[in-house]
Amino acid sequence: MKSNNPIKLKKEVLGLNRRNQEYVRPFNSQSAKAIADNKIYTKRVLKKELIQTPEVYKLIRTKKQLEFLDWDSLPKSFVIKPNAGTGGNGIIVFYGKKKGKYEWIRPNGTIMTQRDIILHIESILEGRFSMGFGNDIAIIEERIKTDQLLKQYSYKGVPDVRIICFNLVPIMAMLRLPTKRSNGTANLHAGAICTGIDIGTGITTYSMHMKPNSLISDTYEVIDSTLDLKENKPLSGIQIPQWNTLLEIALKCQKVTGLGYVGVDIALDADKGPVVFEVNARPGLGIQVANQAGLRWRLEKVKDVKIKGIKHGIRVAKSLFGGEVEESIEAISGRKVLNIVERVYVYDKKADRSKLEKYKDSKRELVKAYMDTGVLTSRIDSKLANRIGYFNDHKQFEKYGIPKKFESLKDAQDFIDKNEEEIIKNSSIKRLAKIVENGEIKVRPVFDIPIKIEDQIKITEFISTEISDISQPVIIGKTDLTGYLIDTTNTF
Repeated sequence: MKSNNPIKLKKEVLGLNRRNQEYVRPFNSQSAKAIADNKIYTKRVLKKELIQTPEVYKLIRTKKQLEFLDWDSLPKSFVIKPNAGTGGNGIIVFYGKKKGKYEWIRPNGTIMTQRDIILHIESILEGRFSMGFGNDIAIIEERIKTDQLLKQYSYKGVPDVRIICFNLVPIMAMLRLPTKRSNGTANLHAGAICTGIDIGTGITTYSMHMKPNSLISDTYEVIDSTLDLKENKPLSGIQIPQWNTLLEIALKCQKVTGLGYVGVDIALDADKGPVVFEVNARPGLGIQVANQAGLRWRLEKVKDVKIKGIKHGIRVAKSLFGGEVEESIEAISGRKVLNIVERVYVYDKKADRSKLEKYKDSKRELVKAYMDTGVLTSRIDSKLANRIGYFNDHKQFEKYGIPKKFESLKDAQDFIDKNEEEIIKNSSIKRLAKIVENGEIKVRPVFDIPIKIEDQIKITEFISTEISDISQPVIIGKTDLTGYLIDTTNTF
């Protein structure tokens, strides 16, 4: 495993022989490996624990059965894979079908006819893609409908998250993104992108993909954006959705299969949520390149730790491995990482705005602020606004007899258009805004208020609110979170 990345791996790297001798053989029993090596068994075992896997359309066990396959019953989009396949070999993804023909379209645009598919399934049945090369079973299953966020970074295939677990602790994770070269699969050896994920935050860090036609096997090159898309996007700083849930599912898979050392591949379906693709008893080692960190030292750290349960294992992982790349995230993405709830300074109205950097000379209040990318404009509780000097502005706002609620947003906007100029005259109210509070449409004043987040002071536009759905008196909205990443797992 080599990389042309100038950043050296900081910790000891796990090699193939050591992986097999020290982790796979001692911690993965034959019975546990038998479950992982058989995708049909895996689905059955996981189903008992209510863990979702892709729906199976057909199981083809013999060539005779293949002769009677009802081709009209197959959807336009599906996946064919060998039951005992290894390394992603033999997996074919179809995302469309030619109208009126038994011809299906692969992600790179090539067509496979009915005859082509029959030949491929026959190869699967003969065991050409399977461990041991014995007879195998062909699985025809649903193609996952990719989560909207991750879909932006994938070329026509289904991305997945691989999480390596040991001793009931998530050790390392990566996001695997299909490319045109990988033909819709998340197989790194076929050309998919691998992007490291910080265990603590679920935020992506470094990205690699395997060099095509390299004379040296497993040679990776550093990339910083997606490939093959109309608008290639930066790969660092992506917040993986439902991160804690993915960690929990990975550990549940480890418990139910009995594998002590395991790689769990999970996709995010737009409708169903997390879906487990595969449980791997011998996960590959390219994940170390994506994370620019070695597996070996992490495995040794948790080898003898007594883990009480899944939530304890996640806490241990985040404590030991989470956040260690936070500075790297900031460096490669150019954005600072904020916690979901931060302490911020809110400055008094009378503070000299030309001297805010000399904060000791400026009256201010330290409060909790909730980072909320679901609202556009930041909000401040009216009681806090009164304390920092906006009491008289609120009084002036109220004297105009503004309705307590409006029937529609249009009614609220009509009121603003007609009365805003008069209401904000001779006050510190910047403008009026229509918002929904507690299910009711209201018109509220907006103030420019200086705040300090981390080490940055900025004048922020706040809507003054009377009712808050959360306990924090300040909500920082999407407009003011530009340039930041949000760690949804931590407070302060």
